[in-house]
Amino acid sequence: MHEVIKQHQWRKSELIERGFAYYQRKKQLVLAARLPESVAPMEIHYPMETVIAESGDVICFDPGSETRPTLLDYDHWSVKMSIFLQTYRDWDESLNPTTSEAHLLECGCKPYYKSIGVWARRLQAPTWIQSLESPQPMLIPEGMWLAVGPEGEPWHIEDEKFRQRYIIES
Repeated sequence: MHEVIKQHQWRKSELIERGFAYYQRKKQLVLAARLPESVAPMEIHYPMETVIAESGDVICFDPGSETRPTLLDYDHWSVKMSIFLQTYRDWDESLNPTTSEAHLLECGCKPYYKSIGVWARRLQAPTWIQSLESPQPMLIPEGMWLAVGPEGEPWHIEDEKFRQRYIIES
């Protein structure tokens, strides 16, 4: 059996030893709302996996540049409430909402930004991980980013999205 990377309290030295580096988050508007009990649990389907968002989790939305017919047509992801409270802050700049941002606000979302960075490394080989929201381990392909959140939780992100959201120094 291959090693499955799971949630645990990583030491900084352990992360560095395993090839991780710390990447600061770019300040970007995220619109978010708690998942109501009436629609939980909610499956979120991604190209590589399906994750389960539970009641009380926070659903974050990237407003993008175009208004979508429904909330779930926007790029979205779930965050456990305890992690959201550690990593996101109220949007602290003036907001002149675009039509897509206004749509999300009208649907009950509030403006936030992710205030901390992440420990991550680009995968050089396929790697098994067990994320908090995924019911079973999954094999993440080479080229994706493996990230470790503030509670030691592993997650993955595509290279293009990682580069859009995090500062990568040359």
